[in-house]
Amino acid sequence: MRSHAFLGEALLPYQAAVTAEAAARLGIAIGETRSASLDELEAVAGGEPALLFLCGLPYTRLRDRGFAVEPLAAPVSALDPDAGARYHSVLLGRPGLAGRTLEDLHDARLAINGYDSMSGWVLPVGSGLPLEWFGAVKVTGAHRASLDMLLDEGADAAPIDSMLLTGERTRDDRLETLVELAAYGPSPAPPVVLVGGDAGLADALRDVLGALHEDAAGRAALEWGRMLRLDPVTDADYQPTRDCDRRAAPFTP
Repeated sequence: MRSHAFLGEALLPYQAAVTAEAAARLGIAIGETRSASLDELEAVAGGEPALLFLCGLPYTRLRDRGFAVEPLAAPVSALDPDAGARYHSVLLGRPGLAGRTLEDLHDARLAINGYDSMSGWVLPVGSGLPLEWFGAVKVTGAHRASLDMLLDEGADAAPIDSMLLTGERTRDDRLETLVELAAYGPSPAPPVVLVGGDAGLADALRDVLGALHEDAAGRAALEWGRMLRLDPVTDADYQPTRDCDRRAAPFTP
């Protein structure tokens, strides 16, 4: 069994630690978690059983197309435990916008990681991001690239995954100079997903992941991502993701 992470390099140590703990507790072999791109997703989802760390949007789109993908658990941020297994899209502004608000932007440059991103496009647009205030949209390919564009003053604003942002801030204190202009959501947090496998394996993984916070070794794995725990989830928990995707569709090229 393999493990693939589709959520950016900043969260990879957390994802690898969680995978290793789950494998040890179940006594099964799961390969080292590797960072993957969405270009690989269909091939991975149509292949051998695998554990995925995946945004809710590509998960729902795969599931609705008939792929055998099952959500197991989703993270609760240690920085916002009352939110449960949900996250936000944080609209950040370049450092030069210090003291400004979203309403001050006119003909601004918006950087997004991609039109197929929940936090980078679908969640903010489906929740009311005023696109008419932006004169240009620049697709960067990754949240980290969008952050770098803001730091370089090459864009005025960028919507960023709040959980990924927490991880990036632990690695780059320059991000504290970025201005928080707005937040959109909450939305169901990116799930840990099983590709293939049977119902018994899915149930066992869901139970193990949901209990990691109950002992020191599990808490240490979660701390790599600043996560408090993983809450068990089912497909029904991602209906809000589908609803937001439909609202954003008229604005998506």
